Amino acid sequence: MSPLNENNNPSEPSASDGEQGNLNKMQTRRDKILKSAEYEEAPTFPRVMLIEISNICNHSCAFCAYSKMTRPHQTMAPAFFKRIMREAYDLGTRDVGLHAGTEPFACKHIVEFIAECKAIGYEYVYVTTNGSIPKKEKLKAAIDAGIDSLKFSINAGDAETYAEIHGKPHFDRVLENVRFVSEYRKTLGRPFHLGASFIEVEENTASFASMEEILLPLVDEIYRLPAGNQSGQMSGGYSVVLPEICPLPFVNVNISVEGHLRACCNDYQNMLVVEDLNKVSLIDAWNGETYRELRRKHIEDRLEGTLCYDCVKDCHTKVAPIRPDLADWGQI
Repeated sequence: MSPLNENNNPSEPSASDGEQGNLNKMQTRRDKILKSAEYEEAPTFPRVMLIEISNICNHSCAFCAYSKMTRPHQTMAPAFFKRIMREAYDLGTRDVGLHAGTEPFACKHIVEFIAECKAIGYEYVYVTTNGSIPKKEKLKAAIDAGIDSLKFSINAGDAETYAEIHGKPHFDRVLENVRFVSEYRKTLGRPFHLGASFIEVEENTASFASMEEILLPLVDEIYRLPAGNQSGQMSGGYSVVLPEICPLPFVNVNISVEGHLRACCNDYQNMLVVEDLNKVSLIDAWNGETYRELRRKHIEDRLEGTLCYDCVKDCHTKVAPIRPDLADWGQI
């Protein structure tokens, strides 16, 4: 998921009724990020970063391209994580999401990574999870390590629809975890944001009201938005509405589990990798010619042949990786 929204689709989401109000916190953050975009070849290094600490997920959601991914499953090496987090902080990054379209609690180092971020000085550390892997002890440890925001991805309002959408019968387990976090955060004595998201497809629309009824007493907000095309990797009725120029390559840092800088967090095959951060510094990769050229293509609307083209044009054409030497997994 990106900081814009879970399907990398900066279209206007619909806020839930009742207690949600006109603008929720996640939407406000998204709008602020959008407005900060500098559409230049080498924009200011971003405040926001998403880092894929694991490319593993135990669910296969109907709207998600994860199940098509052929990249080897792995978790991020702690030594690389610590190095890159300090580099990014020194460059001005202050907000970090420890997720990128997969399940962060599949990473055994997640608590350690959260603690490392807070020790460095990161102001806002956030995680989106399907909530089915961690037991209460692990959730408590993650919260105690200093996490500032936790969002549960719950894309149905009843067990039957949940199993259909998520591919696993974990509805009751996830709700129990939400209830635990909702109660435990009352003991913290510090701000802690608890949210839920609902990605809407035809099969789950009717269940949203039930999901809202269950969760509104427990969470601060519910983020509801239509399924997008998953950066051009999903087709067949998945709509996407984007700004004239996609802001993602300009406003936030995305790092893959392999340690590669890429243009999009939903890039399941690393088609948009621009540099190997195991070999070059983060600032050199951000300002490097490969990334500059991709940004020029966005600005000049000449994205044909890239995954970005399929995303912004909402189509499925033959595309090639920007760095074939770093992404030989094939097109989804």
